[in-house]
Amino acid sequence: MAIEVRRTNPEEYRAASKTVATALMFPPHDDESWERSRPSWDESSSFSAWDGDRCVGHASQFFVDTTVPGGGRIPTGAVTRVGVLPTHRRRGVATSLMEALIGEAVTRGTVLMSLRASEAVIYTRYGYGMAGEYTEVEIDPARARPVTGAARDGTIRLLRPDEIDDAVKPIYEGAARRRPGLLSRPGSWWRRYLGDALDGLKPSHVVVHVDANGTADGYAHYDVAWNDDWSGGKGEIHDIVGTTDAAELALWAYLLDIDLVRTWKADERPLDDVLRAAVVDRRAYSTKSVDDEQWVRVVDVDTALAARTYNDVNGSVTIEVTDAVIAGNNGSWIIDSGGAQRTRDEAELSVDISTLSAAYLGGTAWHTLAAAGRAEVRNEKAITIADNLFASRPLPFSGSFF
Repeated sequence: MAIEVRRTNPEEYRAASKTVATALMFPPHDDESWERSRPSWDESSSFSAWDGDRCVGHASQFFVDTTVPGGGRIPTGAVTRVGVLPTHRRRGVATSLMEALIGEAVTRGTVLMSLRASEAVIYTRYGYGMAGEYTEVEIDPARARPVTGAARDGTIRLLRPDEIDDAVKPIYEGAARRRPGLLSRPGSWWRRYLGDALDGLKPSHVVVHVDANGTADGYAHYDVAWNDDWSGGKGEIHDIVGTTDAAELALWAYLLDIDLVRTWKADERPLDDVLRAAVVDRRAYSTKSVDDEQWVRVVDVDTALAARTYNDVNGSVTIEVTDAVIAGNNGSWIIDSGGAQRTRDEAELSVDISTLSAAYLGGTAWHTLAAAGRAEVRNEKAITIADNLFASRPLPFSGSFF
């Protein structure tokens, strides 16, 4: 029997959810956890694969915005819940699901697609490139403080659960244009991130930094707990966001000065985390791992290249792009500090769509991609020019798991 790939009907969401859980080695939802999860399914666009009446694969995407170099924000499909049952692997199910999502993105006028990969070898074949990384860190507060660069004329306020939603969302939106890769967050994401703090049943807290003019310009979401041997406390940072570096560092200064906490951990921080340069003892800020964070696929090359800014560089580069799935992305573009436009000039670099996608947010160097054989170089000088044009600081970072 042929496998059918189609949109998932709402009454089929739970069956699709169980398929994803099985594929990714998670337990299926019980009734209570399903009720918590269901709103996020309503917010996403779901495709599933069916072998008769059995769901054998699934993929979906949320429609959000991504910040690109220069602060522009462009429509993005945030791909998630991708899984195929082990009984139906290597039968083209995943490819059909991913192509269904890409087709939907094209129809909707989506410019990018973005995902977090469970395996790093899967998604290049669908046009994705690894565009941003993150670090897991551990901080010794006693050795780290005092924090330099922190705003000194503001105050910190601990929020009640009923104050959290209205306080943090405007701050996040105000800060979102500061760093490439940051995503807008649907309502279900916020509920998942902030659930413990909103419920008020665990030592999970949200604080805001208020500047001297009374404007809330940063927030931090964190948990605290005692160590198992009662030797002191430990803390975990879930989110720390500021509309300025000074506001963000003021929040860090507050956290690192909390009594009893001996160690702070954060599962996801940007590679160029400003705190690392602001602590007194750099070894108090320990990087435990560096991992791939966001995989990006350019869906509309014309719009994507036009949406971001480029550095002030003397020169231009002509890049030829090939895309096996989206025919409209095939062509050549000349790019300089003023922007990008299609051209018929001979290309200096030739790449597939996954390579362009990796370089797009400015965190992956063209030099590295070329050295790895990911670009055909027809003019050696073009690599330096491309790097100088595309490089972006701060580095790309999403900070949202989906």
